Amino acid sequence: MSQKIKYCPAGHSSEDVYSYCKNSIFNETCSLCSRKRYIQEFKTWSSGNANIDKIIQEYQINIIYDKFHWIPYDNFQNIEHITDSDRGSVYSAKLKNGIKENWNFIEQDWEYYSIGKKVALKEIKDSRFDIVEFLKVIKIANENEDGDIIKYYGISKILHHKTTLLLFHNFHSGNILMNYKFDLYDLNLVIDLDSCKFENDLILNANNKNNKISGSIPYVPPEVLRGNEFTRKGDIYSFGGIMYEIATAQRPFADQAHDTYLMIDICNGVRPKVPDFMLNWIPEWYLDLMYRCWSDDPSLRPTSIELYDLFRDLKRKLKFNIVDNNVMRQLKIADENQKNTSKSQKQEFLELFSHTNKSHSQSCYISRCIHTLHGLRDLLDDLKSGKSADPNLLLMNNESPTNIYGEPEIQSKQKNKKK
Repeated sequence: MSQKIKYCPAGHSSEDVYSYCKNSIFNETCSLCSRKRYIQEFKTWSSGNANIDKIIQEYQINIIYDKFHWIPYDNFQNIEHITDSDRGSVYSAKLKNGIKENWNFIEQDWEYYSIGKKVALKEIKDSRFDIVEFLKVIKIANENEDGDIIKYYGISKILHHKTTLLLFHNFHSGNILMNYKFDLYDLNLVIDLDSCKFENDLILNANNKNNKISGSIPYVPPEVLRGNEFTRKGDIYSFGGIMYEIATAQRPFADQAHDTYLMIDICNGVRPKVPDFMLNWIPEWYLDLMYRCWSDDPSLRPTSIELYDLFRDLKRKLKFNIVDNNVMRQLKIADENQKNTSKSQKQEFLELFSHTNKSHSQSCYISRCIHTLHGLRDLLDDLKSGKSADPNLLLMNNESPTNIYGEPEIQSKQKNKKK
């Protein structure tokens, strides 16, 4: 039996085509009516940049769902500073009035979603940052066919976005905000994408050698530490570091100086160690996957599609308590092992691990300038003999790390407290 054709008061039908899809007429809203209203309101706002306005308008004209918006700054409330990165600061905030979604043709007014929702705000301070190119990256992300995985709301004086995984240059835990309540059924991750690169750019630059890079040494893949360009496989290596943090509640190589010697160790195959007492708490497949991500040979690392398919399936089965394969069986056993460990014993183990992995004074988990082994090739012997100082050791006397331009990359904690 064929579906009944619906019509809106403006005469649009559910058989009309909008952006390669049939027009959606539902609950007093019509996609084509909403599109017309968006166009009418183009003259009521501006970012101050014609190229940015054009990208936002293209979204609102051509994309039915997950449109990109120019959002008034006064729509944010409860703004809290989270962290700093090399191009600006990251904040959390709540959307006071939500985001425009559909035009209600009966009420003759907009319907809004995400009212009161917590979002991430990314402030861009670096004048060299190409915001238009960044918005093109966001456009690619929003065109991802699974809207639950990647979603960006818009741009104001500050950028804000919500995502789990995308091709991401300089990917480490300092670029991720996780919901304070860890819930595998509703896990929200926010990734700071201010260092994104287009895949074509990565391929074109694949033969280049870098003397300096920007990043956090424990998350930088060995091929990049050697001076090679970042690739998609490099992001998979960095994801291994995130997996380690989730499993152990510790950052990789927290008890070591993040210097040239650690870079050499990583290039020689050294990886963070999971403490023995935790091995029964972590599924074997998870550990195997983590170490595959850390493979020295990029071709042996899993693909982003493999990771996505695995964790999407895992999330669905956890939600419905489905145990039908080895992955789920191991997860259930690991969970039972952890539950069967007494609270006092678990606390004792964790305190011991936390003490032995106390952060080294020369560790750094914020992006900074790193001299690659290629750039240091003529100095390595002098470094080993002590004739030359290691340029990858953090600056002392409370000085902040610098970016690849030699500029201060973060502000001190005391300075942030004064804001």
